[in-house]
This record gives sequence, C-alpha cells and structure tokens, in this order.
Amino acid sequence: MGVNDPLPAPRLPVGLKVSVDVQRDQQPHHDARIEAHLRVEATPVGPVDEVPAAELAVVIALDVAAERREAAAAALATALRALPDGLSFTVLGGADENGAPTGCYPLRGGWASADTAQKRRAAFSTGRIAAAAGDRPPTGYPVWLATARALFGERPLPVRHLLLITDGSSQDESDETDLDDSALQSELRRCAGRFTADVLALGSDWDPAPLLAVVERLHGDPVDAPDRFGPAVTEAVRRIRRVRSPELPVSVTVRPVVRGVTLTENAPRGQVLEPVSRQEEPRRFDFPTRPWESGARDYLLTLHVDASTDPLGVLLQLATVSVGDSTAALLVRWLPPGVAVGAGTADGGRGTRTMNVAERMRAALACGYDALDPMSRGEAERQFGLAVRLADEIGATWVLDLVREVAEILDGPQGVVRVGPTVDHATVRLGRLHIGADHRLELPGRAPAEPVRCPDCRHPAGPSARYCIVCGRRF
Repeated sequence: MGVNDPLPAPRLPVGLKVSVDVQRDQQPHHDARIEAHLRVEATPVGPVDEVPAAELAVVIALDVAAERREAAAAALATALRALPDGLSFTVLGGADENGAPTGCYPLRGGWASADTAQKRRAAFSTGRIAAAAGDRPPTGYPVWLATARALFGERPLPVRHLLLITDGSSQDESDETDLDDSALQSELRRCAGRFTADVLALGSDWDPAPLLAVVERLHGDPVDAPDRFGPAVTEAVRRIRRVRSPELPVSVTVRPVVRGVTLTENAPRGQVLEPVSRQEEPRRFDFPTRPWESGARDYLLTLHVDASTDPLGVLLQLATVSVGDSTAALLVRWLPPGVAVGAGTADGGRGTRTMNVAERMRAALACGYDALDPMSRGEAERQFGLAVRLADEIGATWVLDLVREVAEILDGPQGVVRVGPTVDHATVRLGRLHIGADHRLELPGRAPAEPVRCPDCRHPAGPSARYCIVCGRRF
C-alpha cells in the first residue's frame, strides 16, 4: 500500500439516515439562493462498541522547546503505558540537524505493536526525545505531516491517526494558512483522506491558525492540553476507537441549473467543508467529513440556482444528498410572481435559521479575536457584541463564557460588551482555538409539534397564543 492510498474499509457497521428540510415554496430568480437543513443520524449496528485496537495505527509526534522537554517526556511516558494492547504505534520527537523529525520508538523499524514489554520500553525511550533546537530553523508543521503520511503508508490499517503534541516550537514561514499554495496547505491536501489528526497545544506560545487548519482539514480535535497531557492522549485514543466509519463523505448531486454548492457543519462542530468534484461526474460534489461516530450531525446546505427557465407551481428536485446507502431529495416549488411564500417545512424553517445564526455567531467571534491581536478595541466590541446577541438568540451559552474571558457583557440581548484597556494574548489564542472545538448546538427537532388547541372549544391556536380567538379563554 502506497502513501497516497485511501483508508481501508472499517469493520464496525453503522446505520445512517439522511433527511433534508427546506422551505419548499420559493420565489424564482436567475440566482436564487436555497438553504436547507441537512441532518445525518448515525446509529451503531451490532454488539461491538469499539474498533479493535489491532485495527488502529497511531503516530504520536512531540514537538516542544527545551524548557518543556523534561515534563513533556514524563507525560508522554505515562500516556504510552496506558495504550491499549494490540495498537500499532510509533513515537516521533525532536528533529535532527537537517530538520527532519527523529524517531523515538521503536528503535528499529517504523512501527511497534503495543504489549506490556513494548509499552515499557517505549516509555523508557522517551528520554531520547530531543527538544526543538533554538539555534536552527524550526521544522515546520508540513514536515511533521509528511513524515506521518510516509509512516501511515507502511501500515494499511482501517483507522490511522496522528497525535501532534506541540507548544508551537515547529512553526515557521511554511505554515502560512491564507495561501492555497503554501507548504502547509499543499501538504494537508496530500494527507486528506489518508489519516486523521488531533492537535494537543501545550502552553500558550503557539499560533492557533495553522493548528486549526490541521484539525479542520484532517477532521480531528484541537485541545489546549496541560503539561501533564497523558490523560488527553488516552482520551484521544478512546475517541478514535469509537469511530465506526473513517471515510463516508456527504455527497450532493445537483441538477444542471444549480451553479454553486456549499456545505457547513453547524453541530456538533462549526466548520466549512471543502468539496471534491469528480471529472466523470461534474454535478456531484463529495464533502469529506470527520469519522462517523454515533449521534446526529447538522449541516447548512446552500445552493445557488438559475430558476429563470424552470416551470412554476410544480415540485422540482434540485439535488439529492447521500451518505453511504442513505439518500434524501431536496425539493422546491417555484411560485408565480405575487404569490406569498409559505413555510413548507416540518419545523417551519427554524433549523435552517438557527444554523444561519450559528454561522454568523462563530464568524463574529473569530473577527472579535482577530481585532484583539493587534488591539482594535472598537471593532472587537462590535464583533463580540454581535456574537453575544446571536448567542443569546439561540441559547449558545458557551459563547458567553468565551467572551467573558476578554470582555464584560453589559447587555447580552442587545449585544453590548466592553473590552478592557489590556488583553491577555494567551487568552486570545485559547479563545480562537476553542471556536473550533466541539461545542454542541441544540437545533429544533424534525417532528412537527402537536398543535395547540383551546381546552374548552378545541379550536386550534398558534404556539405563542395567550387567548382563544373563538371563546376568549385565557391559556
């Protein structure tokens, strides 16, 4: 198996159900924007809850400065002793004089299979880990990723995962995230689909941008870990053992009138997914996403449609959405001019509106943190105020907790905040990292609510009604 081969199929079966909610009645336009609430529910099938450890390959890469090396080596030794038996693992730590990551364990060959003796020897070998050299250029995250990619090419197992533990010592100019052709972005494209990755960030001297780029493209988690990070490594291994399907993209197939497709995950995590198009199927877009575990995910699917030549008043299928063997259709009806647009959805469009608010809320948070570094107090207050107001609207209390770390909330519903004269930049970096973490967003359920009726005359009423319009009874 070569380094560019995709992941093998997993053994744990998973049941998937895809559903699409969209405002069915729409006004036609040459560039109509259609937004739909897409939900994918994953259900375990069978009695097994964890991937066998023998089906996992894990690269643990430790990148720390000299002042953190001793504590990090001790924490890594603790984590290695806790690895499950049968897991394939390799440990990288430090770099040689040429800037290439060096192998810490095993001493010969690329991989070891965890058992009592191997884990004991690996823990002892952490003393060989070299600190990042202050007198040489930093290694750069692309080099760590390329080394992991080469190692995983030698281990054809169903689940392959990188744990990058860093205090930011490796970062250099190659870690530019704003340029598509930067060394980091190019290497991430090579790694996508080959393995997943978590980042454990130690201390507070790291730049969150490249770390978030790694976990978003490789579908992992960003963690601000303590210096005693052993339990965080153990939890990361437990999480990847709960993966039931490493690679099942969300596939969207559209009619020729659809000119643009975007997909944003809103729950349990907020991130924009990058599509992969196929030359042989130009109207199909595959959106690689995180490995599938049990639970539901919610997405905002946006289509730009040229409806200028479509018929009016009939249901049209603009797209189909598939994950695995489950498929759902996106149907709309273009209304004649002057006809009022109705709700047309099971939840009245509340799910789509909530996801729109969540997307704007996360964007405002990110802009607020950007305004604090360098300090632009007025812009930061405006952006954080918007984030707080939107968070209050959808009940995202985690946003309020983040904002309180850098500003005082004077009026949440009105979005009034006050940033102090000084801001701790370490707190700003942690806040930016936390935006990409797993903050769950409660979205409306799919089943239509039981209609509200007057208890006396049984006349139907709206959900917010206080009096019956027929008999006048107070609810």
